[in-house]
Amino acid sequence: MNPMEALVVLIGSFAISWVSVDLSIRAAKRVNAYDHPDGGRKVQEHPIPRLGGLAIAGAFTLIIAIGLMVTGRLGFALALSVLIPALVAAAIGLADDRWHLNPYLRLGGQAGVGVLAWALGTRVAVTGLPAVDLAITVVWVMVIINGINLLDNSDGLAASTILVMGIGSSVIAAMFGQALVSLFGVVLVGVSLGYLRHNWHPAKVYMGDSGAYFMGSLAAMLLIRLTPENAPGWGGVAIVVLLALLPLADTTYVTVTRLARGVHPFTAGRDHLSHRLQDRGYTVPGSVLLLQIVSVGGAVTAVAVAAALS
Repeated sequence: MNPMEALVVLIGSFAISWVSVDLSIRAAKRVNAYDHPDGGRKVQEHPIPRLGGLAIAGAFTLIIAIGLMVTGRLGFALALSVLIPALVAAAIGLADDRWHLNPYLRLGGQAGVGVLAWALGTRVAVTGLPAVDLAITVVWVMVIINGINLLDNSDGLAASTILVMGIGSSVIAAMFGQALVSLFGVVLVGVSLGYLRHNWHPAKVYMGDSGAYFMGSLAAMLLIRLTPENAPGWGGVAIVVLLALLPLADTTYVTVTRLARGVHPFTAGRDHLSHRLQDRGYTVPGSVLLLQIVSVGGAVTAVAVAAALS
C-alpha cells in the first residue's frame, strides 16, 4: 500500500466512521440507549448516547469488506482471522452494556476471544511451545481488551490511544512489507478519528463496552500480527510493549494501587492515571493530551527499534 492509497483509505475510514457514529447517536435517542451520570465515577452533566461501539464495529467491518472486494479478496483468510474474534468481543461487550455481566463471566468471554484468535491463526510465537504460546496469546488479548476498557474513562482517551497505536502499527507493518496488517492499522486510525470527532470533550457519544472490547481486541491482534521477520524475539516483544505502553501502564497502576489499598482489582473507581491528573487540576482534554505523550513516546520508540532491526 503506497502513501496515496493509505491516504484514500484513511479519509474514507474517517468519513464512514464519522457518519456511522452520528447515526448511532440518533439511534440511541430513539431506543433510549444512554449512559447516565451517577454522581460518582460517571461525572458527565447529562445522559450520553452509548451506541458508538456498534458504529465503530460496523464502520470498520464495512471498510475492510470494501478493501477485500477491491483487492480481489487478497488476504481474505487473514482478515477474517482478525475480524471474527473482534466482532465476538464486541458482542460480549454489548451484552455487558445491556446486562452488566459478572466480572468472571466477562473474563471468560475475553479468554474465549483469545482462544478463537489462536484457532484462526492469530498467534503469539515466543516460546515455540504451543500450550505456552496459546496461554500468552489469551492473556495478551485479555490484558489489552481490559486496558482499553479501563482507559475509556475520560472523553477521547481510549480512542486517541487506539489512534496512536494504529499509526505506530501501520508504519512498522509497512516497513516490513506487511501490507494487510498496515491496511488494518490505517483503517483503525481512520475509524478512531471519525469517532473522536464526536467523542472529544465534551463527548456527544460513548463507545460502551462493545466499542472498547472491539477496539481493544483489534489492537491486541494487530500487535500479534506485527511480526518483523528479521527481528530477534526480544525486538518483537519490545515493539509490541512500546506500542501498548499507555494501556499497560494504566492497567498496572490501577491494579497495584488497588491491591495495595485492599481493594478488589475489578472494583470500578476514579483512580486511573487520567483521574489523578484531573484531581491535580488538569482539564479532561489536558489530561488526555498529557497521557498521549506516553503513547506517542512509546510509538516513536517502537518505530525506532523496528528501523534498527530492519
